[in-house]
Amino acid sequence: MLAANPPARALDPQRGLGQLHHTAWTIEDGAPPDIWALAQSADGYLWLGTGGGLYRFDGVRFEEFRPVAGESLPSANINALFADPQGDLWIGFEAGQISRLRGGRLTTFSPGVAGASVLQIAGGRNNDIWAALMGRRRGGLARYANGRWTMVGQSRGLPPGGVSSVLAARDGSIWAATGGWLWVLRPKARTFERTGEPALERARIFQARDGRIWLSPGGALPVHAIAPALQPAGVKGAPPGPVSPSLEGSGEPIWVDRDNVLWGARTRGGIFRIAAARRSATDRASLHPSVERFTLGDGLSSDIASPLLEDREGNIWVGTNLGLDRFRQTNTVAAPGLPATSRQGFQAAAGQNGTVYVLTGDRLFKVHADREAEPIARLEGRPRSLYVDRSNGVWVGFEHGFARLEGSRLRFVTLPGGVKGGVVGWLETSGGLLCASVLDQGVFCKDAKGWERAPAPLGTLRRAPVQMVSDAGERLWLNYEDHLVLLDGARQTVFSGKDGLTVGSIEIVAAVDDEVYAVGDFGVARFDGRRFQTLRSDRHPLLSRLSGIAKGADGAIWLNGLKGVVRVTAADMASAFADPGRPVRTALFDLDDGLPGVAQQDSNTPTVISTTDGKLWFVTSHGVAWMDPRHLSRNPLPPPVSITRLVAAGQSFAGLSAIDLPAGTTSFQIDYTALSLAIPDRVRFRYQLETIDAGWVDPGLRRQAFYTGLGPGRYRFRVIAANNDGVWNRTGATLTVVIPPTFAQSIWFKIIIAGALLAGGWLLYSMRMRQVASTIRLQLEERLRERERIARELHDTLLQGFQGLVYRFQSAIDMLPASHRARANLEEALDLADTALAEGRDRVRNLRTGPTDDDVAQHFAGTAAHSAPTNAGAFQLVTEGHPRPLHPVVRAEILRIGDEAILNAIRHSAAQKIVVSIVYHSREFLLQIADNGVGIAPELIARGGRHNHFGMTGMRERAEVVRGSFSIASRPGGGTQVTLTVPASIAYVHKARGGKRLFRCRLPLGD
Repeated sequence: MLAANPPARALDPQRGLGQLHHTAWTIEDGAPPDIWALAQSADGYLWLGTGGGLYRFDGVRFEEFRPVAGESLPSANINALFADPQGDLWIGFEAGQISRLRGGRLTTFSPGVAGASVLQIAGGRNNDIWAALMGRRRGGLARYANGRWTMVGQSRGLPPGGVSSVLAARDGSIWAATGGWLWVLRPKARTFERTGEPALERARIFQARDGRIWLSPGGALPVHAIAPALQPAGVKGAPPGPVSPSLEGSGEPIWVDRDNVLWGARTRGGIFRIAAARRSATDRASLHPSVERFTLGDGLSSDIASPLLEDREGNIWVGTNLGLDRFRQTNTVAAPGLPATSRQGFQAAAGQNGTVYVLTGDRLFKVHADREAEPIARLEGRPRSLYVDRSNGVWVGFEHGFARLEGSRLRFVTLPGGVKGGVVGWLETSGGLLCASVLDQGVFCKDAKGWERAPAPLGTLRRAPVQMVSDAGERLWLNYEDHLVLLDGARQTVFSGKDGLTVGSIEIVAAVDDEVYAVGDFGVARFDGRRFQTLRSDRHPLLSRLSGIAKGADGAIWLNGLKGVVRVTAADMASAFADPGRPVRTALFDLDDGLPGVAQQDSNTPTVISTTDGKLWFVTSHGVAWMDPRHLSRNPLPPPVSITRLVAAGQSFAGLSAIDLPAGTTSFQIDYTALSLAIPDRVRFRYQLETIDAGWVDPGLRRQAFYTGLGPGRYRFRVIAANNDGVWNRTGATLTVVIPPTFAQSIWFKIIIAGALLAGGWLLYSMRMRQVASTIRLQLEERLRERERIARELHDTLLQGFQGLVYRFQSAIDMLPASHRARANLEEALDLADTALAEGRDRVRNLRTGPTDDDVAQHFAGTAAHSAPTNAGAFQLVTEGHPRPLHPVVRAEILRIGDEAILNAIRHSAAQKIVVSIVYHSREFLLQIADNGVGIAPELIARGGRHNHFGMTGMRERAEVVRGSFSIASRPGGGTQVTLTVPASIAYVHKARGGKRLFRCRLPLGD
């Protein structure tokens, strides 16, 4: 991925060290001390070899490397680091060992020279590794190839002794500093040859990006480029001339960045920087390198600096004995030479040829983008405003009057009548009038005769505005902070909040091309020809406390506010005002981009100024800065993304792509990072735990993800990141997490629980059914006993008494003569009484329990036989299952229901066939009477039968008595089916045994 992307822009060699963004991390910031080596690995990490161990840095956090269990670093004192293209990190120790870190695992080697320190490690074109070793009177050059280290010595042409530096050049040659000279092994050569370059004890060698070899020879010898024969044609720029060690340092670490700017550590402390040689303005034949120094007094973490490194994004890193320093490119450059603060604030105005005039509390400066600010006049009094007219005349407004710059002095102007007051607003009309707004006095203008009160309508204003602007239509806009006044000829129009101007206190009104804008506390407003539209900061937070607006050379609108400098393209600005409720697409530039502060407030003077050379200048609370909108630096490299560790159940897992967590884990924490070292605080992240997160989670700048309430399963965590300029690495990094189930979470446990629940449910259901059946049986037994009691009472009282009366009447009749007229009538009455007694006995018998083995099928066959006419249809009776004795009460109700259904079918259905099915099932007793007759109307079934007929109603009531299920299914012309189902636990005398095979016994009864 790194090779496929273009390198980021290097540091601008035209900018001084003070114009680069410098950040120092010291021990107080968590940086380790005694940093002696730096390297950037393929995954983007910055590795630090220190006197106290190995560290890595992602731009935010310093993390000490801790080997896995069973491994250890051979020493804590590290001198050299080298990150090879294969992703391995080679570590050289003061004690002489060399370790290789590959995939989080360490392998340690001893090259074979006891007591010699490893000073430098380099990688060759054939993936071989070279190491420079030096100790007291011993050392040498070591080479790693084919899995082992060997010493390269006299057999290859090198003298004995220590080697202070080694370089594996890109053309395949190997350079070594030893024995007081620089030696080279040419490509395809067998032995080293001595060059003519002296190389003393602390000599260092470096190859620049353009191919040139640089030597810091040590001692009194200068740092310089060597090996001109190896220089490619058309190299970029001319190399700096030799650098005297008396000025800087020799024998110290050096680095040549991608723009051929030489960086080095100074013997006298700090670092130095030399850009490509420039010709002198007076002697164009000579070349003069521009030497710059940066020390502890300038902000370096320490004057004892050692390693230097340029990372893949073009940042320069310096390690010191007290911390780590970074120099990087910024889009905004603070103007040098101005005071850091001004109690009266700053005022700025554009002059000619790209210059800017700046007012501080006590001085007027002439400021340039490429050199120190030039103080040109001292101030007498408190300044309020600054203006540069079309003739490049400089005017300064004070609390009591105003003055014009003449040479290096300010000459005050006398107004008619001795008028004095604070001058805050300036205006130069198209007719050539220069006007000044004097608070509490009005507006005064300068013509050929001098300063006079302004002509109408300006001269008739009751209040002097704090700012005056002329738009493209030569209309005048006057700013009164709480409202604006438009002067269009003699007509005056006032605009305030009711006209859409809801920016709060109006800081600036500005004419940008054909548009008129007003900016203030709560956003930016634009005039649409009739009223204002406002983009408010409560909806667009970046548009808060604006105090400047201008159009840049790139065509975009630039605004200066409390959040920083905001860039909005013209198209995005138009879209925003077309729909103010939608977010505005913006770019923000703040302290990380080189601004020395935030936008200056409450001065009613512009804080964004456009100069003739295309630059924009911004007035802030801590100085003035410039930017070239046409040449914005952009980081094109998507950041490598790494998942650093997972923490769960008190354990930390690092360096793995898949992790198996202990069973029962319910939560974990994932730490991740992205390696963009330019502005790491602007790196944005998005992550997702698949199957848990519905979409991407945007944590902002947070570099941790937390998950709780997790169950067993396989999870895949993904994280992507964007660099400071919004370039996304959408491949990102992934981590697979597996949480096995505990026994209580396993499928077998769930099956067992499900089975137990089913068994428990069935047991509860069975218990409930037995309880219900027992209750019903008790009710039936009670009813049976009551019927038997009634039968006994009827037999012992009514029937016996009635029988006695019959006998008495019979005796009385016998006493009457046979010819008596009343005898025949009395004998007929006694016959009727005998019949009534017989019927009463039958009823009493029916109330008592009959035999339990009565054949139900035979009963229904008898009912059909006795009731059916001779021309009736066929009657069929089917019995399924083994006949079982029914409970007497249940049997009685079943017989009554069956009789009623059979009689209805015979009498009313005109059926050709009637089928009675009796099923003795282990779970239930089923009775079904079906015919193919005329059927029953649905409304009759719903109503329960015809009026004053209770057959269907009686059948339903009898079924409810025995807790049976009763239904009638019929349709006109389609026959009728009556079904009765009684649970076995209620129907049968004894509970049936399950699992018996049913059999059918057909008893055809009649045709």
